Formats: sequence, C-alpha cells, structure tokens
Amino acid sequence: MLGVLTQPEIIMRNRAMLWLCVLLLPSAALADPQADRPRIGLVLGGGGAKGGAHIGVLEVLDEMRVPVDCVVGTSMGALVGATFASGTAPTEIRRQVSEINWGDTVGGLGRRGRMPIERKLEPRPYTNSLEFGISEGEFRTPGGLVSTQSIEDTIRVLVSDTRDIEHFDDLALPFRAVTTDIAASEMVVLDHGDLSVAMRASMAIPGVFSPVVDGDRVMVDGGLMRNIPVDVARDLCADVVIAVWFPEPDAGPMDELSPVSAIYRSLLAVVLANEREQVESLTDDDVNLPVAVGDLGSSDFDRVPEAIELGRLAANDMRESLQRYALPEAEFRAWRSAIDAPLEPSQTLAEVRFAGLDRVNEAYLRTQLRSTVPGAIVDNAQIVADAERLYGLGDFDKIDYHLSGPASARVLEFQPVEKPWGPDFLRFDFGLASTGDGGLHANLRADHTRTWINSRGGRWHNALQLGRQSVASSTFYQPLDTAQRYFVEPSVAFERYIEDLYLDTERAADYNFQEGYGQLDVGVNLSTRAQARVGVRTGRVEAKLRTGLPGLPEADWLTDTRVQAQFVYDSRDVIALPTRGVFVNLHYLDSQDWFGGEQEYRIAEGLIAPAFNIGGDSLSLILGGGGLISGDVPLNEQIEVGGLRTFPGLRPGELRGTDYWFAGARYLKRLTDLAPVFGQSVYAGISLQTGEMRNDNENLPDSGTLYGISGSLTGVTPLGPFLLSLGYVVDRTVRIQFAIGRPVREGSILDSLN
Repeated sequence: MLGVLTQPEIIMRNRAMLWLCVLLLPSAALADPQADRPRIGLVLGGGGAKGGAHIGVLEVLDEMRVPVDCVVGTSMGALVGATFASGTAPTEIRRQVSEINWGDTVGGLGRRGRMPIERKLEPRPYTNSLEFGISEGEFRTPGGLVSTQSIEDTIRVLVSDTRDIEHFDDLALPFRAVTTDIAASEMVVLDHGDLSVAMRASMAIPGVFSPVVDGDRVMVDGGLMRNIPVDVARDLCADVVIAVWFPEPDAGPMDELSPVSAIYRSLLAVVLANEREQVESLTDDDVNLPVAVGDLGSSDFDRVPEAIELGRLAANDMRESLQRYALPEAEFRAWRSAIDAPLEPSQTLAEVRFAGLDRVNEAYLRTQLRSTVPGAIVDNAQIVADAERLYGLGDFDKIDYHLSGPASARVLEFQPVEKPWGPDFLRFDFGLASTGDGGLHANLRADHTRTWINSRGGRWHNALQLGRQSVASSTFYQPLDTAQRYFVEPSVAFERYIEDLYLDTERAADYNFQEGYGQLDVGVNLSTRAQARVGVRTGRVEAKLRTGLPGLPEADWLTDTRVQAQFVYDSRDVIALPTRGVFVNLHYLDSQDWFGGEQEYRIAEGLIAPAFNIGGDSLSLILGGGGLISGDVPLNEQIEVGGLRTFPGLRPGELRGTDYWFAGARYLKRLTDLAPVFGQSVYAGISLQTGEMRNDNENLPDSGTLYGISGSLTGVTPLGPFLLSLGYVVDRTVRIQFAIGRPVREGSILDSLN
C-alpha cells in the first residue's frame, strides 16, 4: 500500500533533496569533464625550413580533436610553437607563414622599398660580404653574417597579441623556448620576458645570426643543447608527450669529408646525441612523431608549403596513436574556445619615444615615421613597417620597440641599436668578367663610409678600385634640413680605364682613358623612391691610344666642364635580379666653352626597366636610348652598347657611337633557392634584344638594327651576382660570356641598372 504524504512532509522531502543536490554538485555537475584525462605536452623540434611541418601536424591534431596543454619548442619549433601557444589556430598560422617572404626574412635582405632613395643610390658592394667597421680606433665586425631585423619583425607580427604578457604561463597555453647559453655552455629554458625575443634567441644559428644577449647570458640556437626538449615538456605539464622532430638523412661516407663537411658533421654529432637521448626517453604512452622530409633541407624556405604537407602526412600516419587522446566534439570545442586568442580592444597611441641613441639625430628619425604618431590606433603591422623604415636608414644593427600603458593611452618606445662596429664602415668586393674571346676584365674595390659627421646626417664616402677600371674618389653628402629632403654633394675623383674599339666586329684598337674632376651637386629627395639633382662638373680628360691603327683620334688632357641634371626613380625589391619594381633614370649633360671647357656638346639619355614576379619567376623589360643633341662627342663620352646587360652576343662596348636605342626582355625561370644567408635564387633565363647604334663620326659606321637572343644561368652567391650567358646576334656571332661580382663597365646609362 502506497502511503500518502502530507503537505509538510512534501516540503520537508523537497528541501532535503535540494541540499543533497548542492552537496553533490561540485563532484558531479561542476566537475571539469577533462579533469581525468592526461595532460598533453607538445614538443616541436628544430629544423629550419623543415619546421614548417609542425603546422601540418597542428592541423591534424585540430581535425582529430586532440587537445594540447603546454608547448615547448626549439628554433623553428619555437617560432611555430609560440604562435600556437599564443592562441592562433593552425589554419591561421598556415596563412601567416605562407605570406612570409622567407628569402628576404631569413636572408636579411630587409625591405628595400622602405630604404631612403639616397641610400639606394649610394655606391654599393656587389659581393655578399660582411660590413666591417672602425669604432673607437678598433677594427670590429658584426655579430652575424646576416641581419636579424626582418626575422624579428616577422616574429613580432606572429605574436603581436602577447605584447603585454610577461610570463609564458599566462599565454593561451603555457610555453617554453629552449636556447643555448654559449657563455655558460648550458641549456636555458625561457619562461618569461618578451616572447618575440625568446623566439629569436631559440633560432639564433651561431655565426649566421647574432646571439641574443641578456645580462651575462649570450644565447644562440637551442638545438645545440636540446633539439627535441622532451624533458622540458615533462617538467612543464606533460603526462603524455607528442614529440615532432626530423630524422637526419645519411650524411654520406666518411672518406669523402671536406673541411666544411667535417665541421658540419661535428656539429651534427652534438645535435644527434642530445636528440637520441630525448627520443629514447619516450614511453609507450607518448607519441613519437618523426617527419620524413626527404631532400628538403633546413635552408629550403621556399619549400615551407611542401614541409607543411609532409607534416600532415606524418601525423595522419600516426592517427591510431593520436586517437587515444581525442576528445568528444563538445569537450574539444570547449577546449578550443578557452585557448582561442580573444579580439583585442582598440588601443590609442598617446606618445612615441626613442631610447638609446648616441650618434643618430632623434628629430630625423621622427620624420621617418608614417603611422606611429600620437593619436593613431595601435596597429602592430604599422609599427613593424615604421621599424623597418628606421632600419632601412642603414645606421642600426636592429630596431627594438616596446608598448606600455593603458589601452586608452599607449606609449610606444623605439629602442634602436646603433651599429656597434661604426661609425666608420668598410666594405670590399670585386668583379670578374670574361668576354668569350680570351679577354678577362677584373676589378678589386674597397669602400669606406663615415656616417653622422654632424647633426644633419653628413656622410663621407671614399672608394679605391684597382683593375681594368681604376678609381679613387671622395664624396661628401650633406643634408640641408632635418628630414634630409634637400642636400648638397661635393665630390672629387680620378679614374683610369681601358676601352676597346671595334670595327665590323673586329677589335681595332684599345684606349687608355684618364679623368680627374671635381663635382658639386644639389638635389632633393622627392620620396623613398625618387630623387632629382643638378650640378656642375669640371676636370681634365686624356685619351691615349694603347694599341691600334695609326691616325686614330686621341686627346691630351682636355678641359671638360659641364652642367648635369638627373632624375632617378627606383622601386626595385633588390638590385641584383629584381623580381618586382621599376627603375627609371633620366640624364642630361651640357658642356659649353663659356663654362670653361674646350669642347661643346649636349647629350641626353634615359631608360625605364620594370620587373614583374610571375609565380616565383621573373620578367624584366628594358627600354633605353639617347644620344647627341648638338656638338661633337669627345672620345670619353661616346656611348657604348654590348655585353651581358644589353647584347650578350656582343663584347662589352662592341657598338660605339653617338646615338642609340635599345629594347630587351628577359624571362628568368627559378630553378632553386640557395641558402638565404648566401643570397637569392638560381634562375635559368632567356632574353631577346634589339637595338641600333648610329654615329656622327665617319670613321665609325652605324650598326643598323640588330636582333639578339641569349640563354643564361644566373643567381647570387657569397661572391656576388653571377651570370653565364650564351648569346647570339643575327648576322654576327655566337658568344659565351661569364661575370661574377661587381659589374664591368659597359659605357651607357644601362650601366646604372647593375
């Protein structure tokens, strides 16, 4: 028989049940559904470009609903790992990484587009050599082969949302970066500070990138001590470790060791020893995830997209082991929402400061800022753009910056690090070219520049070159205003060079030219891409016949005084083998006897040369021409066409005269990329040329319209740009030519293309 409860009894029973529910809630309804699962530590090993595979692994983990509780990374693993630990989804990491120009970033080429036009037009070396310096009477060198500014700027963009976080436990996921303190010969695990600096320290390859100095610590790539930091992950959080790493392929037989490969094998042995120890520490509960990358090397950054897919492939092969740690859909969604980076509220920039300046004028630096001004909305990409613009001035080893203060009144402090090996800088380079008929042209050059001689940024440049074209010159560039928009530039120079004279494709003579002159220019820098200048030049010229037929014209120290005007526009991404941008050069000179000269003539020349990137390949066009407007052109000012930059089927200067036009198109197919520290890609090319040389001198015939075609192998090496060309000019000849380093003078405005 069922009893019947009275109203008071019902009330009492309901109260008892309510209290029971309250007591049970913490252990049931309020319990974390993930509390009983093992904590998973993700270990991302070092490997340079191979580290792109980490992104593919992260994508698969996300698709399989495998959570991560902490991240530890070394070198490239630190870059990807820190970005992920900051709350960035794997698909977004793929997008960001795919947009990076790795050749410029890792190769230290920087962003030439933001370089001031006056720096673009300075005399420059062509070999990939170090810039040496003299500071306080001591000879000094940079800390690494290449600049790290582009790397640091890239890193800052990847983790821009973490700029106010001081301890890495406070990221979306706890994170550790592993580096090596070469001063103490020990591993250092970075757990706080500036996250971007920790990432850079972990990937500072010794001798290539400068170390990161923090107090007594001198930190370089963590791979030397712990390339697969499994033990660090266990100390941080891990019950289970997922270790992603890259087995080294067989290095080849020992009996074929060269001195370079011996050094490489020695370093590799150190890395492999610490890798082996860490991999052997993995248990059956852990996931050992090696990624086979085949022939993809540490420096193959152009193949990062391929590395990502190889990472996906390796992770998919381990799905059975990974599936053990997959979460139900709802639980994984809760985990993902907890670590996703929140949208930052809008922040306003209240003040911009500079710290650490010695030689460089702060007022000048402020004129270079475009978007980082008081009142602007804080935008990390714009801050990086201005930092790159400051770095492009050429005065700094790197540009650090720091944000502080509340969201409504942020303070941005730039911390430029002036080159400690300055203010006197030395560069050395050379040029070597073969004309294909036994001729060999060589030049050896040294350049000295002293910067910031005064508060306006005065620069003194000296050059000494020996070889087929010998030069001794001294130039003083003096800005007239704080923004360095207007300038005056006096210079003196002595040049001695040899030029050949050809008649009907046959070498008829060669001349020894000597010129000594002084010049004074005034000009205006119209933008970072454009400059206009006018000036006067006076000096003496001698042209002596070395070998050749008697009766050919000569000149014995004639006075030459002229007025000159020039306009230059330059938006090319690089000098050697540009892949995008336009170069324009317009030049006019007027020599009259009432200026004090002994010859009267007017000459005008111009060229335009656009370059286009086509899926990694390059298309370059050239259209140039000019000539005599009036008067008689002296021997030293006769225009020359021929050689590798114009007609590779002709020798340098094979066409000589007073008026010319030239048009060319060159398509370069990218074959492979050199290690970024060594330069640019290697290309196979084909080019078409057409042009004509006319002559007012009856002793020098017109060329008629010429047509040429050539094939080439070209690129940039540590010795400078190189070009091997097989050229043919219709009705003339086939010629093989080779050049490396500083280009050999060819005698027209086309020389300015370099």
